[in-house]
Amino acid sequence: MKYLVVILAICFTLSSYSQKNDFMLKRNDNSFLKIQYPSLSLMHGADSNTKTETTPVKKSKKSPGLAFIYSLLVPGMGHAYTGKFETGKYFLITEAAIWITYIGFSLHGNWLLDDAYSFAVTHAGVDLSGKERDAKFFTDIANYSNVYEYNDEKLRFGEYEELYDPEAGYGFYWDNTANREKYQEDKFAGDRTLNDRLFVIGAAVINHIVSAISAVFATNSYNDEISKKTTGGFTMKAGVIKNYNRIDGISLKFIKTF
Repeated sequence: MKYLVVILAICFTLSSYSQKNDFMLKRNDNSFLKIQYPSLSLMHGADSNTKTETTPVKKSKKSPGLAFIYSLLVPGMGHAYTGKFETGKYFLITEAAIWITYIGFSLHGNWLLDDAYSFAVTHAGVDLSGKERDAKFFTDIANYSNVYEYNDEKLRFGEYEELYDPEAGYGFYWDNTANREKYQEDKFAGDRTLNDRLFVIGAAVINHIVSAISAVFATNSYNDEISKKTTGGFTMKAGVIKNYNRIDGISLKFIKTF
């Protein structure tokens, strides 16, 4: 019993030492007293049935600021950084869907415009060379039957800088009103489709911002979990040391968490 008292006294004295410090004391009967920090074991004889406990790797806290930046750049990456990608993956999937929609609008809008321009070549004698994307010219030809009608109106209002020179490749002569109106419909439909891409870009911006804010909440939740698991204090475990069926001593462990 006196050995137990001595062990407890030494254990509390050594509580400020490094975890890796080991001490061995020899008793009169040639057995050994082994003291370890943060655990204390009394060993008598060579064999013991006590189990060695491995210390888990301490997780470090994550930065909410970094999580915000990561998700602001690539939605979902802030969640991946903080180990919450089961939530972040939905922002990443949404981002992919948004850009697929953007590409779809671009392809469809340009297809409508190309089709309209080809129609104007056939039915209005438009020369496309050098002005494939001259937006003003292709809008004007949708509203006038021919270049002379257009120029006459500009002359009445004194807008001389707006005149088109037919000899410079800017002439157009619609074969009938129905075809001009069909061109107008296709041209404006293509323009609207391309303009709708602005809403897609707006959706992408919103997705980035919401993902970044969500990543901050996810990081704070992660850090709270770490704090709960690493709350400081002392715990003590007691057991017996056996040599086959004979009890040779007792084992005491003092564990400090930070």
